[in-house]
Amino acid sequence: MCKVTLKEIKKIINDVGLNAEFRTVSSNKWSDIVNNGIDIPVFFIEHYVDYQIVVFNHLSKSSMDISLVLSHDNKPCAIWPLALDLNDKEPIKSINNHYGGVVIPPLFVKNFPKKSQRLIIKACIKFLNKILEISQGKCWRTNELYNVSETGQWHQIILEMGGKLDKINYEMYVDLTLPIKEIRSHIRKSFRPLVSSGLKTWKVMVMDKYCLNTWENFRKLHKRVAGRITRPKKTWDIQHEAIRSGNAFLVYVTDFDKKIVGGGYFDMSEHQCNYSVGTYDRSLSDQPLGHMIQYQAILTAKEKGKKLYYIGDRFYREDLPHITEKRVQISYFQQGFSNKILPRIGLIFHNKK
Repeated sequence: MCKVTLKEIKKIINDVGLNAEFRTVSSNKWSDIVNNGIDIPVFFIEHYVDYQIVVFNHLSKSSMDISLVLSHDNKPCAIWPLALDLNDKEPIKSINNHYGGVVIPPLFVKNFPKKSQRLIIKACIKFLNKILEISQGKCWRTNELYNVSETGQWHQIILEMGGKLDKINYEMYVDLTLPIKEIRSHIRKSFRPLVSSGLKTWKVMVMDKYCLNTWENFRKLHKRVAGRITRPKKTWDIQHEAIRSGNAFLVYVTDFDKKIVGGGYFDMSEHQCNYSVGTYDRSLSDQPLGHMIQYQAILTAKEKGKKLYYIGDRFYREDLPHITEKRVQISYFQQGFSNKILPRIGLIFHNKK
């Protein structure tokens, strides 16, 4: 088993020319960057990073949190979520998705000079490659959302330094800046009456404050539907605390006996909302539970002033067999609520040793 300490990781950080501190000892600086940022993606919100780290630790006991607060001229300039598992063939990750773990680019503060960004990004890539080398890992993967105006520096510099195109994924969004009438017009035509008819049989509720009883009932439903415990209790506690802090909400459906039969949990940053967890009573698969929850989530996120709702990845049959047929069908259903699909360009760095 390959082992490394945070002290050794810090030496590598210094050797490649990065000025950085671990998030675990610089939490206040991380929070300051998030609180003073604009359009911060959910992936950088601290409770979401905490959640991912717990998941990685659950998957591998050798996984460790090496998320970094980057500085320039002795001032914090970026945050970078990272987990390291030297015993994995893909040792470095920021988040888990359906294709596996990927590294996301560091998030720089507003108006940080592009020239300085470029220098830091080069050092970040050297750092990742050095970790890949000492771990004898196979590769690390990354992706960056396509921007209609330009390709980001992260993408450009990776290609300049020897990275290769991995694959292009597609992601589904709802533009919440549109009037609700226009958002509704983009919803799949066959879905609209289902939402209305469902409300005659079921009740849709929103939990955006701490409520242990409701949260526990949702968690138990998830376990019952899955047939087992799929992740640590701590991840549920992190999500419940995020609701208490105003950084998440739960949309759930009850019958007239107030029994929860379906629900969806949604993470939030200042201007974004992400669909994170959903579960539905399988005996009610003929009922429009998911339709009602997605529509209510759109309404709730818009009411809370969010600009963008990320529903998830759009999978196609070309993704089989890595992605299951069921997952393809779920993403087709989710697309019925989306009014924007964007490509996310995946890149890969192979270990050259």
